[in-house]
Amino acid sequence: MKIEAKAGRMNKVHISIDDEYKYTVDAEYWYSCPWCRVSEITDSEKQIEFLKDVGSRYAFISGLRALSYGDNSRKTLRTKLVTKGHVPEYVDIALDKLEEYGYINDTRFAKYLTERLISSKHMSKRGIKQELLAKGVDRETAENVLQEYEFDNVDAVCELLNTKYKRYAGDEKGIKKTVAALQRLGYNWSDIKSALQRTGFETEDFYND
Repeated sequence: MKIEAKAGRMNKVHISIDDEYKYTVDAEYWYSCPWCRVSEITDSEKQIEFLKDVGSRYAFISGLRALSYGDNSRKTLRTKLVTKGHVPEYVDIALDKLEEYGYINDTRFAKYLTERLISSKHMSKRGIKQELLAKGVDRETAENVLQEYEFDNVDAVCELLNTKYKRYAGDEKGIKKTVAALQRLGYNWSDIKSALQRTGFETEDFYND
């Protein structure tokens, strides 16, 4: 197995194996690792070691790049990297390093997402949990994080009715659309009905359907 390394732009080093491009890693890693002084590897075990070492660093760099666009759960980031063509085994090694260095932390990610969904969408606890699970946060972590927050579903719905959906008050068709939107946020009919009655948002015909 012949190895060739070429310096690229922005502190990058491009690695080719048997005259075919394979990986891109950072210069700090490459010039400090023992492989930079090797031009050929004939031993099969050493070849496997080289591929795992350099391949996982390649996945690590790709993971950092993905995280620069926004935080991710470990599961979501793993899916992204594997989809891009990284070897799953190398991805797992890279993710372990990213966790070790604090670049990914599912609890931190779950708290960030929870606070954003509360503040921007006024989403219910159930709705937030569904969103956390969809973003790759495991059930136990999601439940532990949500225990740290207090939820009053009726108050939250009242706030939405008095702000975002206020223009639909008195309009039966608009109220039905509002109810559907609130249900998509995870609120159940009982809480929605209580909030509608508290705010005087309902129409007489609405409950007679």
